[in-house]
Amino acid sequence: MEELIKQLEVIKAKQKELKEQEDAIKQSLLETMIAEGIDKQDSDYGSVRIQRRQDKDYGQTIAATEKELKEAKKLADDLGDYTVTGVKESIVFTPPKDLF
Repeated sequence: MEELIKQLEVIKAKQKELKEQEDAIKQSLLETMIAEGIDKQDSDYGSVRIQRRQDKDYGQTIAATEKELKEAKKLADDLGDYTVTGVKESIVFTPPKDLF
């Protein structure tokens, strides 16, 4: 068990480092593509494209309704006013504090 946890710690550290590298490369690609006016680029290694998503404002009525729904759901959770329809099991890994 100890060896498996140690292996998981090593993998998680590598994932964090790779994620940081991925984010930096994506940012560089985005800046370069925008500067060059390119929306999509194909290569032998794959393709990249700029994805655009709209920020939407649905107005105060919907925002208030959404907030009310979230509050009602939290209250139901707090009061136990719900039905459990299933249970999923998974492992939660907490790395040593000095790792991240």
